[in-house]
Amino acid sequence: MRSATSPSFRGFSFVEVLVLLGVAGALVAVLLPALQRSREASRQAQCGDNCRRFGLALGGYDDAKREFPPGSDGFTTDRLKEPPRLHAWSSFILPFLAERPAKLEIDYAKPWNDPGGNLAASRTDLAVYVCPSGVQRYPGKQDYGGVMGTAMKRSGDENLVADWAHAGVLYATDDEAHRQPCRREMITDGLANTVLVAEASDRGAITEEGKPTAEDLAASSLWAHGTNCILLSSRVVNDPAVDSFWSTHPGGVQALFADGRVVFLTDSVDADVLVAICTKSGRSEEHTSELQSRV
Repeated sequence: MRSATSPSFRGFSFVEVLVLLGVAGALVAVLLPALQRSREASRQAQCGDNCRRFGLALGGYDDAKREFPPGSDGFTTDRLKEPPRLHAWSSFILPFLAERPAKLEIDYAKPWNDPGGNLAASRTDLAVYVCPSGVQRYPGKQDYGGVMGTAMKRSGDENLVADWAHAGVLYATDDEAHRQPCRREMITDGLANTVLVAEASDRGAITEEGKPTAEDLAASSLWAHGTNCILLSSRVVNDPAVDSFWSTHPGGVQALFADGRVVFLTDSVDADVLVAICTKSGRSEEHTSELQSRV
């Protein structure tokens, strides 16, 4: 028998359980978005650090070569007998990246996908080339594109910037009019006013099986492939209708400027400023004072 002094215990009532569940649900509803924002802020900061590393590597390449790497190497020994080699800017800067794997070697005299070694190397995962907020994952993924120019024009302009496909710094070289990669002195708009690299995340189309298609991987989304260059193809960033400046970060994309700065270009950045910063020598004078204040 239980003594009269023994403590008595009772369980929670149904109403009390409902109240506790409601409080717990409210706490989750408040804390979960805050946790998600904190995680995204951390991923966005890491993405910015990736871009800063590109800036250091591109600066190292420029110091060594006295020119920036081609966005895409279109050279070939004999165009009638063999295709262009199509190495990307992100392949050329490998020797200047601190994160470069020791055994990763590229033969730049052969095509980017040469079966003698380049093809296997192109499937190497390099964390610095992958945005942590990106959704897709596959070997050799690249979430950042070298800016080769702009397919947009400024408000009031009747024509595009002259030579628009080569208006940026990391344009595609070839055997004819654009044999020479961009040199520092060609950036007459100023290093602080010219974008080198911008986010272009998740460019490989996903099949029903959850894998990217071979055609899209070969097209633009591998760090070793020379079509890893982007044109500004919309007057806003994060335009779902075009494959251009794009990220999964809320509100904008990370971009590397030629002076080494990394700027988060917001969805609301002025369209004419956006067009201007994608050219190395096509900015009109009225935008000179606006670029630093409005980007």
